[in-house]
Amino acid sequence: MKSITNIFRILTAGILMVMSISCKKIIEIDLPKNQLTDDKVFSDSTNAQAAITGIYINMMQSYSLDFCSGGLTTFNGMSADELNQTNKNINDEFYFNRISSTNSTNSYLWVSAFKYIYGANACIEGIKRSKKITQKQKDHLFAEARFIRAFIYFYLANLYENVPMIAGADYQVNRQLSQSKLEDIYQFIIEDLAFARLHLSKPLRSNIRPHYFAATALLARVYLYQKNYLLAEQMSTEVIDEGGYTLEPTPATVFGGGSKETIWALLPVIGGRATWEGYYHLPPGAFSVPRYVITELLWNSFAENDKRRVDWIGNNTVQGVQYKYINKYKLYAENPNLNERYVMLRLGEQFLIRAESRASLSAFDKAESDINTIRKRAGLESFNSNGKMQSILKEIEIQRRLELMCEWGHRWFDLKRTKRIDEVLSKVKQHWTPSASLYPIPQDELDNNPNLKQNPNY
Repeated sequence: MKSITNIFRILTAGILMVMSISCKKIIEIDLPKNQLTDDKVFSDSTNAQAAITGIYINMMQSYSLDFCSGGLTTFNGMSADELNQTNKNINDEFYFNRISSTNSTNSYLWVSAFKYIYGANACIEGIKRSKKITQKQKDHLFAEARFIRAFIYFYLANLYENVPMIAGADYQVNRQLSQSKLEDIYQFIIEDLAFARLHLSKPLRSNIRPHYFAATALLARVYLYQKNYLLAEQMSTEVIDEGGYTLEPTPATVFGGGSKETIWALLPVIGGRATWEGYYHLPPGAFSVPRYVITELLWNSFAENDKRRVDWIGNNTVQGVQYKYINKYKLYAENPNLNERYVMLRLGEQFLIRAESRASLSAFDKAESDINTIRKRAGLESFNSNGKMQSILKEIEIQRRLELMCEWGHRWFDLKRTKRIDEVLSKVKQHWTPSASLYPIPQDELDNNPNLKQNPNY
């Protein structure tokens, strides 16, 4: 993975770079052609829609594990207790929790995240200037761009904590911004998602672009992380009861293109590649060594009769050595007879958000019902806490670990937000230190912006 020296050096290319990418599947309209001026790009709602679409295309066309195409699953999984790699290289720093501030993978995660934020901000500003788009159309487009920005900022805040809060596309302003406090970033996220909920539509089971229920689902997660359990329960219930989504009957079909529990997903944009997680995590053949393998600790966390153990974990034996790999996505390459989308948000998480919120509000019976909805799909017997809150919370932690394993960094973030990270990882990571719970700010960014401060002990 190439080294990237400065986020804003790349971002000065601006939204027109995003616009110039061809897309074969995401939308039916043509994207704006190369070298259009900003005024022409946002001259009408069709072009503005295509500008927003350009950001989604970028998310899925990196040819690598970047911020929105598998990087968070992979590198957060290594930082936690889920994944390791078979070919040793610089990414071992994630597994050993000794990430250098000059680590090129970490720098790439940072840069790609702010590239998407810049794209969203550039769209907002371009749409705002347009005189040919109605206010109703503008509000819908603003909502979609603000949802993207909120989605990216949620992950940035949980990786690095205090990061620059960028609300515009002015390079000269952005390059000198200092970091914002975590609570201010969360408030920024909440405001963006609240706006998105106001102006996005409620299409039943639509999932190829963000919509009202996608914003509501992400807001439920944000409230859970903030321990605002009343609102987290309210948001997740709205998604579960009104969104038109249903849990798939078996774990094997959860990540299929026709999954009824997908709230938001990205479509393939590169020929021959369904998802980048499938490409990087699945071995290309039955006798191939996979790039990434799950830890024995994760494997042993499943009951033998847990369907997720069978459906979501593959096993190759090469020269007498067993390699267990994550198998949530089934396609190593695109298949004309099958289809997969890259799942960003899904219903299974919402049941677990609601279970934890209800347990924290002492609604133990309702919390158990949500837990057992997830357990039943996995082929497990019902759980009974006998009214003990700690027992319920422990079971929720277990089910989140198994249901959301190797998926968008949930395990890494859960260990941090529940303050269990030191206790858990100190037992399995030889050189674990509490400061490793945050990734370092890339050194190139510090060198180019004197107002940034490094995270502790890097």
